[in-house]
This record gives sequence, C-alpha cells and structure tokens, in this order.
Amino acid sequence: MNREHERRDGRVRALALGAVAAAAATGFGFLAAAVARRETAEADEEVREHTAAPRGHPAREAAEAISPIGKWWTYIPAALGAGACVLAAPGGWEPGARRSRGAGAGAVLLAGTVATALNPAFDRWLPQPPAPPGHESRRKPVFPSGHAFGPGAVALSTAYVLSREGIAHPAVAMPVAMTVPLVTAGGRMLVEKHWASDVLGGYLGGVALAAACLAAYEATRVE
Repeated sequence: MNREHERRDGRVRALALGAVAAAAATGFGFLAAAVARRETAEADEEVREHTAAPRGHPAREAAEAISPIGKWWTYIPAALGAGACVLAAPGGWEPGARRSRGAGAGAVLLAGTVATALNPAFDRWLPQPPAPPGHESRRKPVFPSGHAFGPGAVALSTAYVLSREGIAHPAVAMPVAMTVPLVTAGGRMLVEKHWASDVLGGYLGGVALAAACLAAYEATRVE
C-alpha cells in the first residue's frame, strides 16, 4: 500500500470513526435525558431484582473484591502499559512505523486521560437518579458508570490500535475489549452500586470517547 493510498484509507476510517463517536454520543445524550426524567426507573428496578446478589453470597463478595478494577488508578496504568506494548512491538521503530505507533499509543492514553477528567464532570453536570440501595446515600452520583466508561474507552481504543498495527488479531482483540467494561461494571450491579442504565450510559460514553480518539489516530498516523 503506497503512502497516498494509506492517507486516503486513514481519512475514510477517521470519518467512519467520527460517525461512530457522534452516534454513540447521541445515544448517550438521549439516555441521560431519559434517566433525568426517571423514565428508566422501572426497567432499572426490574433488572436490579434479577442481578443483585444476596448479601454473603460468594458472587457478591467476589464483586466487592474486584471493585477497585475500573477506577482511574487501574485503567490509567493499563493505558500506559498498552501504549508501551504498542511502541515496543516488533517493527515499532522502523521509519514507516514510528509515527503510526506513536499516534496509536497516544490515542490509548488520551482515551484514559479524558475519561478520568470527564467522570467527575459528569457527576457535577448531569441530573442524577437516586442511587441504588447498595450505596449508603441515595444522593450518590451514579450516572454514567465510571466502571464502564473509563475501562471501555481504554479497552476499545487499545484493541483497535493493536489490530490496526498488526500486533493482535481483531477477531480476538475486539470481543475481549467489548467484554471488559461489562465485567468491570457488571460487578457493580451485583452489589447494587449501579443501575443498568448507568452501565449502558458508561458503555455508550466509552464507545464515543474511544471512537473520537481513534479518529484522531487515523487522521495523524501517516505523514
């Protein structure tokens, strides 16, 4: 593939990823509005009744034990590690690959950094539903789930960059990445710390953020 063809391909991919980011952000906005109007309350409560683990149940204890996974102090180091892996993979320092690998590592770290900044902003700016009964205070901000948002953004951007750079096969990397936020946030539903709408909101936000960062990666990876 010659350089001009790579540039055209990158522009097409950047536009497609931008469209994904816009669609996911729009979905996030509609969901946030529905949550603010309490239109999701009945469905959330029904899901909670089927997913909450009883107190003392091994599943609940396991979910409590892994609850730190999904906080910024776990996914930021993961983003740094993923970026380092991208740069250190075979061929990463060849002249044609240095810019692309650097842009990819930057996109992953950017996704994690922006997610970390946006989480407290969402807590302040977005109308919040009453917290699930797993929280001591019903006024605790819960939408969107940070356990889905940050890990989702980092995992999806990492999987895309690894696939694009030929480091991992997309048939393996992408399904794993899509599962990560469901695992990190699903445990919070088991212990009644998040509603299903919180997790869905975090997932949509993660997709939007990852796609936006990856669009920038595609637009800059080739000189």
